[in-house]
Amino acid sequence: MKKKQYSLDLKERVIEYIKLGHDQKTSAKMFMVSKSSVSRWWIRYEKEGVIKPSVRLGSKGKIDPDQLKIYVENNENKTLAEIARLFNVSICSVYRRLKKLGFSYKKKPLPMWRLVKKNEININKQSVIQ
Repeated sequence: MKKKQYSLDLKERVIEYIKLGHDQKTSAKMFMVSKSSVSRWWIRYEKEGVIKPSVRLGSKGKIDPDQLKIYVENNENKTLAEIARLFNVSICSVYRRLKKLGFSYKKKPLPMWRLVKKNEININKQSVIQ
């Protein structure tokens, strides 16, 4: 679950308020923020001198988006399973990455022989009704 961060402006105002000589508890009440948040911000400010949140790197995906895009554009009829095997990842990973790249699954139209059968069935039904 992703938590919503407090604005940088609010953090700066809280730190400035504490610098003016107020304690953390009063600051928390004044700005309607939890005391633990104020405490974390102040400790980080004292240690590092920074208020901005640290950059979260996360994990790097196994699939290179550019390579995947080029591959899919050149091989339009490949299935997700075949692409997953080639890139050595799960089918779900390929699906999610393709969705982020803007690709979507489109059903192909029915083959001609199926369309002909459908029409024959409809014609037979109409002749029975009449």
